[in-house]
Amino acid sequence: MGGATRASSTGSGAMLANPANMGFTRQFLIDPVYQAQIENNTHGVGIQAMDSLLNPRVAVGLGYVATLGLPNVTFKDDRGGSHELELFHMAHEVGLPIAINAVPGWLAFGVRPKFLQSSLRFVDAQGDPHDAKKQRLAFGLDLAMTISIKQYVNVSVVGQNLVGPAPPATSLKLDPFVVAPDSLSRSQVSLLSDFPRTVAHGLAVFPTRQHGFSINFDGMYDFTSFRHQDKYTRMVFAGGAEYTIKNVVPLRFGGYWDSRGRGRQDDRGFIACGIGFVRDAPKRGIGFDLGFGFSRQVTGPNPETRLAVNLGIRINPQ
Repeated sequence: MGGATRASSTGSGAMLANPANMGFTRQFLIDPVYQAQIENNTHGVGIQAMDSLLNPRVAVGLGYVATLGLPNVTFKDDRGGSHELELFHMAHEVGLPIAINAVPGWLAFGVRPKFLQSSLRFVDAQGDPHDAKKQRLAFGLDLAMTISIKQYVNVSVVGQNLVGPAPPATSLKLDPFVVAPDSLSRSQVSLLSDFPRTVAHGLAVFPTRQHGFSINFDGMYDFTSFRHQDKYTRMVFAGGAEYTIKNVVPLRFGGYWDSRGRGRQDDRGFIACGIGFVRDAPKRGIGFDLGFGFSRQVTGPNPETRLAVNLGIRINPQ
């Protein structure tokens, strides 16, 4: 849905987008997920596990996400020779989200303490590794709140990486390679932080009071990725909708606009869509959900294409 899921997300999706929503549906699930960003050869894998069955007021989860990228940079040396260098980008995130239904069905709070690691490295001609940017190790913290109004409307506020944000790779250190001035091309190396400090708000409307049919609007403010540009705050605004056919086949579509630094020359627009298949777990049985997602940049420089697939295992021991 173009990322417009903070107010309507449930289950393992809520673990990452809005931990306050984890307890709105009662379930036990294990959810592996895979994503790929085609143009810069970046891949993400993760697994999320969540339990909201044991206690109607508390939901607890445990999740791990790893990102592996192999972006290339090109440059000229002081003699005019051209070079292409492959970088190794790695990031890890381990989170323990907890949701508390303060007023069941009306008000929920979420907290997600986590451990963060990110690095960007390369190997020189002798095979020795070097850091293109300083490795980051930190503890992070997310906070979230959702207000549900008679199951027709959800309003959410989410703060991510309020503690321990990682600075972006604004400059690259490529020693011992000699890089001629203004010759470095780093289009495949993201200008965004791996773990930015963000605050976001979300609105979800459920016309039928069912989570399978929703209309969503989100706004997100990134205080880290472009802070070096005169303290510029990156803004992302998204809208999307979901409709589930006979409670079995969810269809999703949406889009978002992403402001990448001052001026409009780097702003980007994306469209997204997805489809899935859901089978709820019967009593003392197992169910599953299978999903496929796609997004494509349609405006702005350096177009990006992303693919995602997840397989969630739902378990009902009761």
